[in-house]
Amino acid sequence: MTTNTFVAGNGFLYRMDPRAKIMSMLLICIWLFLPVTLEGLSVTVVLLILVGSVNTGLSHTAKTFRSILPMLVFMVLFMPFNVRLGQSLITVGSFTLITQEGALQAARLGGRFIGITYACTLLFATTPMTEVMLALRWYRLPYKASLVITLSFTYIPFIADSFTQIMESHRLREGGDLEKKRSIFKRLRDLLPTLTSALVVALRSIPYLAMSLEQRGFGRSEKRTSYHSLDSYRHVFTDSVISFSIPVVLWFMFRVR
Repeated sequence: MTTNTFVAGNGFLYRMDPRAKIMSMLLICIWLFLPVTLEGLSVTVVLLILVGSVNTGLSHTAKTFRSILPMLVFMVLFMPFNVRLGQSLITVGSFTLITQEGALQAARLGGRFIGITYACTLLFATTPMTEVMLALRWYRLPYKASLVITLSFTYIPFIADSFTQIMESHRLREGGDLEKKRSIFKRLRDLLPTLTSALVVALRSIPYLAMSLEQRGFGRSEKRTSYHSLDSYRHVFTDSVISFSIPVVLWFMFRVR
């Protein structure tokens, strides 16, 4: 499992202390659920996307958006139907299809989903996994919990990459021209062998995951030592103040009055 979420770059987020980035990510995720205006929520999400594009590149930003697009479309399409009260926007005969409150709630939910996704993505895309673990240990998170978190963000991309490779392999075997002529129902039905193959890959990787945990000292009673350190980051206080100040300033700017 050599898949890594880190994206090489030289933006300002790469030079920021990982401990401050973790605090900033948590505060932004909390901020997204505070009573703020929809305009403020939209501005914050756009700023997160711009920061991600500047640091990790437009291609990585587009890749992240494509990965969450199906779930986002599903949320935006079906969320308005859950809210039946309020001013009607779209009606079919005497039946109210979408209300204004339902549309606003769908927009707020979509903004929160995108914001949380990009906030977490920026942390793991601009910070090596070893430094993420060291930062979590600095916050006094137990080693076992830190190890599980960092391995999860390695294992999940590994399964996603395996699924993509299996799907491309099946497409090559069937021919690229035939792929364009197939209906959407045929494509959905052909996903079953791809999902089955991905499940087999996931099951076969369990021994390797267990061996990786064992080599990293999971389950041992001895005190864990670290070869790497965060001593190269010398502006932890300044970065922490900046990380704390940004959500506070956004809160005073966009809170519901």
